[in-house]
Amino acid sequence: MLRDISSVTFAFFYVNILGYVFHSVISRSLGPVGYGEFMVLYSFMLTVGNITSLLATVSVKTLVENFDSRYEFLRSLRLIGIVLGVIFAFFVCLMSPYLKSFLYVTEYYYFFIIALVWLGMFMLAVERSFLQSVGKFPLFAFSSAMELTIRLITAVTVLLLGFKVGGVIFSSAAGIFAVLLFLLLKNSELFGKRAKLNIKKMVKIALYVSPSGFFVYADDIFIRRVFDESTAGLFASASIVGKVLIWLTLTLLGVYFPKFVRYKETSEIKRFFLQMVGLIFLIELLSQFVLLTIGEFLFLALFGEKFKEAVLYLPYYFLSVLPLLLTLLFISIFTALEKGFFLIYFHLLVYYLGFIVLSFTSVFSYIKYIFVVNLIFCFIYFTLLKAVFLKGKLTKININF
Repeated sequence: MLRDISSVTFAFFYVNILGYVFHSVISRSLGPVGYGEFMVLYSFMLTVGNITSLLATVSVKTLVENFDSRYEFLRSLRLIGIVLGVIFAFFVCLMSPYLKSFLYVTEYYYFFIIALVWLGMFMLAVERSFLQSVGKFPLFAFSSAMELTIRLITAVTVLLLGFKVGGVIFSSAAGIFAVLLFLLLKNSELFGKRAKLNIKKMVKIALYVSPSGFFVYADDIFIRRVFDESTAGLFASASIVGKVLIWLTLTLLGVYFPKFVRYKETSEIKRFFLQMVGLIFLIELLSQFVLLTIGEFLFLALFGEKFKEAVLYLPYYFLSVLPLLLTLLFISIFTALEKGFFLIYFHLLVYYLGFIVLSFTSVFSYIKYIFVVNLIFCFIYFTLLKAVFLKGKLTKININF
């Protein structure tokens, strides 16, 4: 377990160092206005693209529960990944004129590039989930590092060639398809018998985990509608730094989720849950310490003096995502238990409606909203699990909301 956590954590820091170099290059090249537009598209791409995490979670759960026939199930899941990727790619191409207007971006062809990215993300999700299910976390970690390395190299190249926002978005496609080819060769078993999938159960699990991706980037999707162009870019820079906490939490949950599934009917799940809670609070404390000591220096080194005003937002934004980190943990454990379905979706609905309906007077009121609404739902989630953990009889307690 320690080896698995160490490998994904090391890869996480490597990936995020490259990620922030990536955003540093982009923000300096595009300026606040261009970077703000890029972040709207990038957040949209990753929010909807994170639906691929549904397939990944479903795949892990399916492969763990059918380990003896894992290759037959892998082939079937690959086919599902291709079909879903094509459907979502077609949909975003069809809706590109409307999305251009709704998200206040300048070119509709950006969404054709996003379509290509989504196709690759669905296919790659299956290959990586196979690595998780068989415990190959070092290779899983290497694949993430490889993807971000190729993305950075491609982004720098296209910017030097004069391609702006569209070129930078394309760099994600380059990284994804390079890693996809690599993992197809590593996982092999491309041909052979396929297993019959329980589609009904897969859809049920997918519906449980689907809110996770929508929670992560919700605050960035609407910034061009809420703030002026310059303020949107400033908030985006603080947000992308703060999301390092979310990405690290999701990375660690990738290690813990197979444990939640395997031990869902025993008291061991409580131990793993509490370990993850401790890690989340440790992550928050360490991040605040870094902000207090060298945060401003690092931030300005990444984004430059044009983004200096955003330094004020950092400690507040970092604190605001703490309840969201716990929310992602709750969603993960509820997915393993297959409980709490309606509560998760009610939370997501309330969260998005707030961004659309409420009027925000400043960035700080926007950040306060993120903190308060997620904190309220954290208390509700905790209440639902409390009785389970106190009695230690997971299979005898119905915690549906």
